Amino acid sequence: MTDPLRRYGLPPELRDLPASVPEALQGRALRGGDPFVIGIDFRLSFAEADARSAEVAGRLLAAGIGKGTRVGLLAPNGPWWAVTWLALARIGALSVPLSTFAPGAELARTVRQTDVHAVLMAPRFVGESMAIRLESGLAGLGDSHGELQLEDAPFLRWVHVDGDQPPRWSRTLPAPLAGSVVSAAESEVFPADALAIINTSGATAAPKSVLHTHGSLVRHAALLARRRGMTNEDRIYSPMPFFWVGGLTMVLLAALASGAACVVQERFEPGEALDLIERERVTQVSCWPNASRQLADHPTFARRDLRAVRGGTLVEALPPEYRPPAGDRAPNVLGMTETGGPHTGPDDAYAVLPEPLRGTFGRPLPGMEHIVVDVDTGQGVPAGQEGELLLRGAFLMDGFYKGERHETFTPDGWYATGDLGWFGSDGHLRFTGRRTAMIKTGGSNVAPAEVEMALVQLPAVRDAFVFGIPAGERGEDVAAVVVPENPGTIELPALTASLREALSSYKVPRHILIVEAAEVPTLPTGKADLAALRDLFNGR
Repeated sequence: MTDPLRRYGLPPELRDLPASVPEALQGRALRGGDPFVIGIDFRLSFAEADARSAEVAGRLLAAGIGKGTRVGLLAPNGPWWAVTWLALARIGALSVPLSTFAPGAELARTVRQTDVHAVLMAPRFVGESMAIRLESGLAGLGDSHGELQLEDAPFLRWVHVDGDQPPRWSRTLPAPLAGSVVSAAESEVFPADALAIINTSGATAAPKSVLHTHGSLVRHAALLARRRGMTNEDRIYSPMPFFWVGGLTMVLLAALASGAACVVQERFEPGEALDLIERERVTQVSCWPNASRQLADHPTFARRDLRAVRGGTLVEALPPEYRPPAGDRAPNVLGMTETGGPHTGPDDAYAVLPEPLRGTFGRPLPGMEHIVVDVDTGQGVPAGQEGELLLRGAFLMDGFYKGERHETFTPDGWYATGDLGWFGSDGHLRFTGRRTAMIKTGGSNVAPAEVEMALVQLPAVRDAFVFGIPAGERGEDVAAVVVPENPGTIELPALTASLREALSSYKVPRHILIVEAAEVPTLPTGKADLAALRDLFNGR
């Protein structure tokens, strides 16, 4: 008889993983006293998270929140976020994590786009009143009493602001229903149920609302934790917010699945981060390159004891005896919000890459399929030829909220990522850039990522950002903003000569701007702000 799991495409590596938040939470029962979320002045154990989230879940059920109810969650990383999110997940509510970086108008747009029924929020973020910020975006909220009736958010019925002095429009949560009712609700939460709508936008992309199920995110997090060898002995430091997919999947859910602890900050500050990493004997660090460099550049870094950090998790902030001599020797992954994080990765997350694999992005993760197609025709291309990456599989989103299936997937279920690259005969992905970022110069295509990689491999270059600028009949010129390894060490003629040895002539930037690291504008995520970089370039 055919194995039905195999028939429907779930590989053996995924079959024994938890596939819902209630299931993952039950798996922590024997380790209830172990820490779950740690900060500079708080510690939340798994047992406390279990008990407190069950109590909050009972209150939410009493308030009319249940399976599929869309609930916004607005708070910084910490115990309150973790407990409240678990409470929503264990009763099958559909959480909509909201960005603490977003101004009021953006919060209002997100609430409306995702048809949020209720918002649960912390009172403050780094000293700022979040209630005032939400009021600034939702017209009429400040004058409301009782059930809300707002044209800006027609489905929003109420908001609960935690704390002792909530605004008058905040709704108080009722007394919790009996624990037996909460348990009964949990028993009706299945892997196929919607878990979260994660709102995302990159440096150039329009905002998207990505819908994920319990099965896609929880299995993914558990697989990543297993591949990274995570156990209850691990401590994961990350500045990534829980409201984005990196913090939710690779940190919070990975910790829930493995028993590890999350070490977090309300907002990234390198000195405090180093205090936490050292004090808590952090074993894994997961952060953006910009944050890791701030850690490594901190004046106290050299005297920190970081020996507990496992190799490969933070190249720039490893003890010198473990630090690879070149960044391209560290394993890479390729991922996106639509796949709940990485969809490719190395065989060994901590190994130094051998020469043939440097700069590659690993193989497809178990449960994920990839094909490479011609960007113009959509037809498959021969192995080793560059094209657009399409994927499908266990960790792919259910779709974009309010987007029809035919607008999102091919008839065979493939999702076009917009990423360019190719797979070598070794099965490892070579990523060459974004289709939308492709520079058209003199009739030829140039992938910014390829030029950036050639630049950062030069000893004098610390970082590089490449984009196209208008160039009349040529269409666009290749332009680059370059950060030197040491101030005043780059000579443009020598830099250009070195690039001509590594790139075709049409790929060599015609325009190069040298700036210091502190001058590079960034988004709240820590990624470079490409629009601001273009403005900076044009202003010079």
